[in-house]
Amino acid sequence: MKKVLKVILGIVLSVVLVLGLLYGLFIYMIEYHVETVAKESYYEYEVVMQSVGAPLFFSSADGRLLLKKNDTIINKMDFTLSDDGGSIREEVWSVSWYKDHVGVVIQGTEQDDTLYNLYYNGKTNSSIVNGQDEITTKGDMANNNADEIRKELKMVADYLNYDDIDYGISAKGWMYATVYNKDGVTRHLNYYETHEHEYVYQETKNGYTTILGFYKIENGQVIDEHTTSWH
Repeated sequence: MKKVLKVILGIVLSVVLVLGLLYGLFIYMIEYHVETVAKESYYEYEVVMQSVGAPLFFSSADGRLLLKKNDTIINKMDFTLSDDGGSIREEVWSVSWYKDHVGVVIQGTEQDDTLYNLYYNGKTNSSIVNGQDEITTKGDMANNNADEIRKELKMVADYLNYDDIDYGISAKGWMYATVYNKDGVTRHLNYYETHEHEYVYQETKNGYTTILGFYKIENGQVIDEHTTSWH
C-alpha cells in the first residue's frame, strides 16, 4: 500500500511540476518575452521594433522602439498597440528618417495613429496623428502650402524622369512622393524640412536607406545640388 501511495504521490508531484513549468512559460511569453519583429537602417543608425510579451485574447500589445548607432542603443521608447488583439508586427509601423531623428508611426484599428520621435541626442516625444488634412495644414507644415509642395515634388520627379508617382505623408507629417517601388527597392522624394523648396532623393533597399541627391526649386526650375550629404 505504501508503495502504491508513493507512486501516486510521485505522479501527482510530476503533474504539478509540469503544470508549474507550463504556467511559468505561459506567463513569460505573455508578459516578458522580447522579440524583434522589424528594423530599418539609415547609414550608421538603425531603428528596431520589438514585441514585449503577447496580447491575451483581445487585449492590447506592448512594444518597444530602439534607436541604435553602430549597434549601440542610444535611445528607446515603449508603446502600446490597440489592434483588436493583434500582435506587434511590421505592418503596424512606418518609418521616416530625418537629419536629427527618426519618426515612427504606429497604427492600430482601435487607436489613433501615434507618432514616436527618437532623436539622435537621446530626446524623445510622441503625438497623435489625426489624419492627412490636419497634418498637411498645421504643425510641421508651418507656412508651407501642401499643394505647392505636391507641385514641386512632381517637378523634381519629372526632372528625374519618373512618371508613376504615389504621394503620402511621412511620420512627421510632411508630404513625400514615392517614385519607384520594384524588386524590393523603393525610391522617394522627401521635403527637406529645414530648407524651403528643397527635396531629398533617397533609396531604401533591404531595410537600408541611402541619400541619392538633393534638389531645390529656384525660379520655377529644378536645381541639382550635386551632393549626398545633409547640409
